[in-house]
Amino acid sequence: MEEEKILFLLERISDNIGNLNEAITDLKSEVYTVKEEMTNLKSEIHTTKEEIRKLGTKIDNEVTDKIRALFDDRQIVHEKIDEINEKIDRVQIDVNNMVIKTLYHDNKILELGQKLSNR
Repeated sequence: MEEEKILFLLERISDNIGNLNEAITDLKSEVYTVKEEMTNLKSEIHTTKEEIRKLGTKIDNEVTDKIRALFDDRQIVHEKIDEINEKIDRVQIDVNNMVIKTLYHDNKILELGQKLSNR
């Protein structure tokens, strides 16, 4: 009877060891899957870093130059606007002078017209 108990216990131990081996095999498979996923993530991170580096270079080379050119153009436009405003101011002064002279001459014509009609 004791031999049966021992045999029964040995079978249970053997079954437990088999189950433990299966669990270890499953765990190894999961660890391998995780390692593959980590490798893929590292590859994607490397690719992303490269793309970011390329974008940074493009920004430095293209966008910065375009912004600088736009700023320079804006400066030129402002300078031209200032020149035009100065010319407009001068023309306005000339127009004001012409108005004053025209009024003066109109008054003189009226005075002469009155002197001629009084004679």
